[in-house]
Formats: sequence, C-alpha cells, structure tokens
Amino acid sequence: MLKKDKWRLGVIVIVIALAAAAVFPIGGKVKLGLDLKGGAHIVLQAKGTDEAPLDNDSIERLVAVLRNRIDQYGIVEPQIQREGESRVAIDLPGVDDPEAALELLGRTAVLEFRQVTGVGPSEPISVDRKNYSSDSDYQRAVTNWDALYEQHKKNIAALEEKAGEDKSLAIAYDEKGSIYLLGQVYVTGRDLSNAQVTYDELQHPAVSLRFNSEGATAFESATAENIEKQIAIVLDGAVISAPVVRARISGGEAQISGSFTSQEAIRLAVMLRAGALPVGVEVLENRSVGPTLGEDSIRSGISSGLIGGALVAVFMLIYYGWLGIAADIAMATSLLILMAIMIALKTTLTLPGIGGIILTIGMAVDGNILIYERMKEEFRSGKTIMAALDSGFRKALVVILDSNITTLIAAAVLFYFGSGPVRGFAVTLSLGVITSMFGNIVVTRILLQIMLRNRGKMVL
Repeated sequence: MLKKDKWRLGVIVIVIALAAAAVFPIGGKVKLGLDLKGGAHIVLQAKGTDEAPLDNDSIERLVAVLRNRIDQYGIVEPQIQREGESRVAIDLPGVDDPEAALELLGRTAVLEFRQVTGVGPSEPISVDRKNYSSDSDYQRAVTNWDALYEQHKKNIAALEEKAGEDKSLAIAYDEKGSIYLLGQVYVTGRDLSNAQVTYDELQHPAVSLRFNSEGATAFESATAENIEKQIAIVLDGAVISAPVVRARISGGEAQISGSFTSQEAIRLAVMLRAGALPVGVEVLENRSVGPTLGEDSIRSGISSGLIGGALVAVFMLIYYGWLGIAADIAMATSLLILMAIMIALKTTLTLPGIGGIILTIGMAVDGNILIYERMKEEFRSGKTIMAALDSGFRKALVVILDSNITTLIAAAVLFYFGSGPVRGFAVTLSLGVITSMFGNIVVTRILLQIMLRNRGKMVL
C-alpha cells in the first residue's frame, strides 16, 4: 500500500471513529419530535375586542408571548406556527399533562392590584341530611341556610347595583365564592420586572413579585393609602387573594400566596414573567399523542431501515462483486455521519425524518452506481484501471451534483413553507444528501484507489 493511500485510509478511519464516538451509545442523544415522543398538539384561535383588535401586529405579539412562556417553562423543541390570519398551532413534545400546558398557553394572565371598596360574604355551605341526627335539626338547618342565602343574594345585588352606577368599579369573585367590589387599579403586570416561585410563612408554594421602578413607587403609594384595608390581587378577573395592608411596603416586592401546588405556582410565575397575552384566545383543538404510538413508530422505522439497508447492501455485492464492498462501506459511513450531525445540531427526529434517513440509504448508493457505470464505460474503451477510475469519477461528478443540488432546493422549499414533521423531513433529507455526497465522492474514491492498486485488475 502506498504511503498516500495509508494517509487517505487513516482520514476515513478517523472520520468514522469521531462519528461513532458522537453517536454511541445512542440512547437519549437524539431529540424526538411529537409524533415519536408523544406530547400535546394545541390549536388556538385569537379573539379580538374593541380595546384589542386583531391585526398582524397583535398576532405576532401573541406568538412571541406564547413562545416566551413555553421557553421559560422548559419544554424542549416546541413547534409554534402561525396558521392563516388568526390561528396558532403549537406542538409540545414530551408533555404528559396537556391540561396544564393548555392553562399555561390559554390563560391571558392579566395581573392587577386593585382597591377593595366592598366585600360580600361567600355563598353559605349547603346542608346535608347525613350530618344531622334528627329531621327536626335538619329542617332548622335548612331554614337557617335559606335565610343566609337570601342575605347573600341581597349583598351581591347591592354590590352589583353599586358597580352599575359607577363604571370605574368592577365585580370579582375569589375561589370560595366571596364577592368583591373593586375600585382603582394601582399596579398591573406591566409593572413587573420578575416573578419567581417561593414559599410563604407556612411553607406553602407562592409567587414572589418584583416591580420595576415605576411599579415600586405606585405599589408603595397604594400600601400607604390602604393601611388596615384590603388590596385585591386579581388575575384574569378573579381575586387570588385580598390581604389586609398592615404597613407601607417599600422596596418594590410583593407576594401572591394561596392554595397553589408547586406546579401551579411555577406556571403562574412563568405567565407573569412572559407577560399577558395581547388578545384573548379560544382553544380549537387539544389532543394528546401517546408515547406508545411513538415507540411503535420508532420500532417500525428502525426495522424498515435495517431491512432496506441490508437489501441494498446485498444488491450492491451481487451486482458489482467486490466493488460493492466500497459502496456498502460508504453507505454505512454516510448514515453514521448523518446521525452524528443530527446529534451535534440537536435536530429533532420525527417520523417523516425516519423516512428521510431510509431515503438516504438509496441515495447513498445511487451516486456509486453512476460512478461504477461510468468506470465500466471508460474501462471498456481501453483505458487503464486507474485512468478509468479517474475519468469515471470526473464525468459522474456533474450528474451527482446536479441531482443532489435539485434535491437540496426541494428540501429548502419544504423547510421554508412546511411546519413540524414536514420540516423534520426536510432537515433529515438535506443532511442525508450532504453526507451521501461525502460518501460517494470521498469515501468511495479513496477505498477504490486502495483496492484497485492492490488488486491489480478489475473484474466487471
């Protein structure tokens, strides 16, 4: 073997070794898309109002807020795609709680700190016969409940009448059903600079807020004006809590506490940090993709890939004899490099992407077939083995480049206009084209030069 052949063979071995080191063990290295990993697919319809009409700017801001929420929540490789004039489609791989995801995305998250001008009691708890030892005790409890409920309705009517007379007032309820008459808005979510999950004095999950300079000044003034009075913390029109102010609060910090779970507190903090949705949204579609379906797809894809690769490899050996060995090694190298690049670029693998990998198997040997047939023609015309090799590669190169460049153009169009799995197929196809060209032009040529020099003749 010539010295330059040893050097070329060493290059191939190094490339294969580096690719293998990046790929194996493959478990957990490849990011899977929604169709393989499972997750949630949500379609939202934007809804405009007189105050916030629908236009291109509001939809773009909606997409930006949704993306910010998803990124801060830590969902890996989401797909957020605008559909038509006013719809947004969202794919969330790996999400096992679609309802929680829906709350994160569909909640407007308008936060307000408001003056409390009136409070009505919560609706009285209904009586249950099993809690009383006799019918007479139960009937007295029912009569008492009826009286309490009538008073509750009168309180609500009085507050609603007051709110109707003064448009600056608003009615809101808390989770216990208590009614609040709300007045001036002191601070809003626009005045926030940060929101983080923390714990209250009872070690229950809470959300700690930090205001910007304007918000801190407004909040300090509000607390100074409402000492020994309530300030309501209102989120999307519902009162989360209405604490009594004991002293002026400076420093621009506050806390939202309530009956939160840890996950609910995390979602609330994320929504507040990302900001309120610029327009309301309506859920048009919310469906889950189970991971079991993804596992079946992966298993079927791997099986079909192995079978297809084996059949192609056997065909090349049968039709081209020992020259097929070089083609098979080049094909395996191309696939190995393809997987290494996908892992390095953190590309998401989808079910169509698996199809693109399988398609790469055929494309990897297609170029070799063009080269081998050109070599046959050159050899039969009377050229030497090495001259036929050089001429075959040179003349086949133009055809290989033409076919692969047109495929890359088609893949670019799919990536630009497509979304989700279509983009996954386009990315895999593009990388497959590039790696197969490397296998055809570089790996196959080096192997053939080494094999032909040492064999001394070529059997066609």
